[in-house]
Amino acid sequence: MSRFDQLWPNQQEALTFALQRPATMLDMDMGTGKTRVALEYMLEVAPRHVLVLCPKSVMPVWPREIDKHGPYPVDFRVWTAQGSRTVAKKADEIRQMLEDQPVHAHEIWVFVMNYDIVWRNEMRHAVDRINPDLIILDESHRAKAPNSKISKYLAMMGRRTRYKLCLSGTPMANSPLDVYGQYRFLDNTIFGTRYDMFREEYAILGGPERNFVVGFKNQDKLMRKFRTLAYSCKMDDIKDRLKLPDKLPHRVVEVDLPAADMKLSKQLAKEFIAEVDNGQASGTIVLKNVLHKLLRLQQITSGFAMAQDGLLEAPAPVELNAAKEEAIYELMLDMSSSARLVVFVVFKHDIRAVIRSATKAEKRVFQLSGEANQLEQWNRSGGVLVVQIQAGAEGIDLTSANTCIYYSLPTSVALYEQSMARLYRPGQTRSVLFIHLVATGTVDVDMLHSMNRKRSLFEDFMKGERNYGFLR
Repeated sequence: MSRFDQLWPNQQEALTFALQRPATMLDMDMGTGKTRVALEYMLEVAPRHVLVLCPKSVMPVWPREIDKHGPYPVDFRVWTAQGSRTVAKKADEIRQMLEDQPVHAHEIWVFVMNYDIVWRNEMRHAVDRINPDLIILDESHRAKAPNSKISKYLAMMGRRTRYKLCLSGTPMANSPLDVYGQYRFLDNTIFGTRYDMFREEYAILGGPERNFVVGFKNQDKLMRKFRTLAYSCKMDDIKDRLKLPDKLPHRVVEVDLPAADMKLSKQLAKEFIAEVDNGQASGTIVLKNVLHKLLRLQQITSGFAMAQDGLLEAPAPVELNAAKEEAIYELMLDMSSSARLVVFVVFKHDIRAVIRSATKAEKRVFQLSGEANQLEQWNRSGGVLVVQIQAGAEGIDLTSANTCIYYSLPTSVALYEQSMARLYRPGQTRSVLFIHLVATGTVDVDMLHSMNRKRSLFEDFMKGERNYGFLR
């Protein structure tokens, strides 16, 4: 059996599509096999050096995936930027490898590093030495901001690299305009090299100086151009072929905040300043803009507020309520001792609340966050895994769990959908239940509504469908 015959039909289609052009967007949902397509693409185009850029949490995935799908007709040699070494030290390792070990005809060298370091001066010199024949942007929506240093650097690299792949299940994560930075890397003739002209073509601008995007236009034209380089595959298109279990209807668990906290939330929704006093601590919540307001409103539903003693003082957390903490404790009591539960959270405060609830319910509890990675321990032992969504929405497999609770929601639709795909993907053998804790009558309701419509709450503000104060 050939390697091509071992691919899923959608992977075969994607590979055939990619091999017909030097630059391709693999617009494939999480779990539909885009990493495998990228590996097979490497084998077909036979580059000497490959540069893979990805979020930090995804770096360990590439060596595992390469090992998983072997044996190969060539040898893969993989270097990753994992670990706490300085950028200079990592760059020096690459230089040493390239000087001491020549590439043989039957080898492909793969250098895997995170977006945060590739544009820095020390690493740029190392990448120049690598001189990659193929660059792969994994979770390429991370490089969408056209004026960011990483996006500008990738635009330059795109012009001098022969083969290019973008991998993302959400290339237009928050806006159709997200495609610009990614396509400037792939082929800058598609949407041009001037973002101001691109935005004028596809966005409706408003505000006093036409600085705000208030809508979109010419979307049929944008999508026609997008599809010239994009192979698209969604999980719903192939779930029957992959024999995935059905999704269960999402469950919403409503929680009621104390009257004082509801009053605080309503005051903050109308104003840009509010006083906090829980009887033990007090302070003032001062807001900078509407996005800051969103964050502070959401923190109240999680049971705390960031308040400051004076306008020049740094804000500090003030405990408000335990409504969600008590609700998740009740849910954990109904779990069997052998159950595996994933809890997604946004704030560090939420992590501590979930750990307290799990401990009280006598459940084993582990965390995956910017401060701790206990994923392997949870995989071995089961119990509760509390995941800070920014750290665990990409590049990990949570299919050993079939129940997921959202203690709090991200403002990003992409993060939300990616986090769900950690559980509902190939390898999942059971129906998956997603539970949302929602504080009645608060911003939680609006956030969940926006996520269900696959639109960001910020987009609703732009369209005037939500009114939480003046947008700056």
